[in-house]
Amino acid sequence: MILIATIKEIAKIAKVSSSTVSRVLSKDYSFNVSEETRRNILEIAKSLNYRQRPSKKQNELNIKKNWKIGLLIWCSEQFEFSDPFYMSIRQGIEKECTKQSVTIQRIYRWIDDTSPEIEFSDIDGLIVVGKVEISLDPKRLRPNFPIIFVDYRSSDEHDSVRFDISEAARKAMEHLLKLGYTEIGYIGGRSYIKTPDGIEFYQDERQKTYEIMLEERGLFKEESMFIGSWGAEEGYRLMKEAIEKSNLPRAFFVASDLMAIGALRALHESDIKIPEQVGITSIDGIDVSKYVNPPLTTVKVYTEEMGCTAVKLMIDRLTGRDYSLHANVATELMVRESCGNLV
Repeated sequence: MILIATIKEIAKIAKVSSSTVSRVLSKDYSFNVSEETRRNILEIAKSLNYRQRPSKKQNELNIKKNWKIGLLIWCSEQFEFSDPFYMSIRQGIEKECTKQSVTIQRIYRWIDDTSPEIEFSDIDGLIVVGKVEISLDPKRLRPNFPIIFVDYRSSDEHDSVRFDISEAARKAMEHLLKLGYTEIGYIGGRSYIKTPDGIEFYQDERQKTYEIMLEERGLFKEESMFIGSWGAEEGYRLMKEAIEKSNLPRAFFVASDLMAIGALRALHESDIKIPEQVGITSIDGIDVSKYVNPPLTTVKVYTEEMGCTAVKLMIDRLTGRDYSLHANVATELMVRESCGNLV
């Protein structure tokens, strides 16, 4: 319930009726009022530190917690099973949904180049996992339908949960440089965004950070970069390619743990000692990274927390927040034996 005096005070300053203020503050978008007037009322209310107690209907909604959401995942089940990064995000979403009594009504998957047809009418919100752009037909969406993106920021309008990839890459590179490495190679994949019109490639932030940090120190060599697809198999193949060339870099920054694990195998097969002959660091922090030989120095991404945070943002939206939030989950350097110490 809003205090009448507060409504009257806002109405007096805005030079509109009390009923107009009441309907605007109650977010009654069926009420025919100009956008300028609506914005003016909201700004005045904010300046007066106006607060509205949740209505009975809102309280009942909070108590029921019977929301149903959809989950769109950028990859197939088979790919997700082979990539703990995205599997962990999904598991975080599922755990938090169970905790908050939220039902995952439908799971949609983007298979190859085929964008799934999403049925918005039977869900209260949608969480999108991965770097994808989806078609949003305003005719099919109710006003303020919440969409939360995980591992990608689609727009200012929709909430997002990410980690700072450039910052994670900087932590990995700084560690190698502090250890005294001056010849550092890079192994990574080509990054892309899935859109309804196809795949759009872009320069990966990890590769960009690697290039900038070495160029600043006069250490960058383009021939020390090995770029392909993603996964352990590609890490293995690209490291084999690096080994076959002369002047193998003294250390490698690898874009993901899975690629690093493949690269470790290639080095073992060529009897190249780690870290005595080649140091390795990467990004992800998947559980298996601490069990390989030698244990992998990596920048841990708290993927399960990313999934949990997405659900919390969704609930926040469903209970009335009408502005966007963009969360950045912190990363942490996990120092293990794969890098050694040249200092």
